[in-house]
Amino acid sequence: MDIISRYGLHLCWLCFCCLSTTSEGQVQVVAPMSRVHAVAGGDVILPCFLKPTMNAASHTVEWLRPDLKPKEAHCYRDHRDSEEDQNPSYKRRTSLFKEELKNGNVSLKLTGVTLSDAGNYTCFIPTVSRTQKPVVQLLVGPGSLPVLSIEGTKGSGLVLRCESEGWYPEPELEWFDNNGAILPAAGPTETETDTEGFYTVRRNVTIQQTDNNWFTCRVQQQNITRTKHIRIPDDIFPKPCQSYWTVGLCLAVGAAVGAAVAAPMGHVVGYRRAKRHWATGEASLTVQRCSNAFITIL
Repeated sequence: MDIISRYGLHLCWLCFCCLSTTSEGQVQVVAPMSRVHAVAGGDVILPCFLKPTMNAASHTVEWLRPDLKPKEAHCYRDHRDSEEDQNPSYKRRTSLFKEELKNGNVSLKLTGVTLSDAGNYTCFIPTVSRTQKPVVQLLVGPGSLPVLSIEGTKGSGLVLRCESEGWYPEPELEWFDNNGAILPAAGPTETETDTEGFYTVRRNVTIQQTDNNWFTCRVQQQNITRTKHIRIPDDIFPKPCQSYWTVGLCLAVGAAVGAAVAAPMGHVVGYRRAKRHWATGEASLTVQRCSNAFITIL
């Protein structure tokens, strides 16, 4: 009997422990992603959920930036958004998914992301747990305007390069002519990532002289587009040198070689190298033309 009593008491204690467990121990505030990337000018979602699924519509939901004063990026209280203590830099840029609150989705949507939005955000639901405060780190890349440059010559054309940095995920980069037609790339798009995971993309294209010599580089990702235009002056395109002294030198060398072999014909292809610098929009361009006369004997 004593054994049964002790067993029963122990069982009752276990039942009491289970029944007296607070909602804090039953429900978890979870941020499935500890790091989120965004590009300046775009929108981003900072994820946070209640697990197991629980209706959060009647709870207080706070998203905090501890490094700011005031620290409230967004506050939902008494079934509505509250701007009373919200940091002014977030006004009219934050929202919850109201239709998803009943499913325990308390994620924050932030629109018009700026570089200053980068930082750590805390998902806090004090009516569920005062100790669970998962943190989501927001990383913001500039999604920079393309930087255009002339890399050199190729035949009678010029090789243009377009480069842009601070993107996530990897954006699309295209070159266009003045009519909006896509120009075939000189090779695949080059990509690299920095220590924070943001992409830098660059792509070359060989262009020929046209009626107006206007060309466009566009970098695009979702609803964010960065565009830069460039016009190439006609005299920048490579042209054969027409120097009398190089022609004379070519003839002299050709005659000397012809005395030893079956008079091969030589011709001179000469170029001049010059550097020209100018700015188009924000793109600083360096142009290099070919240089010191050189001789080809055929």
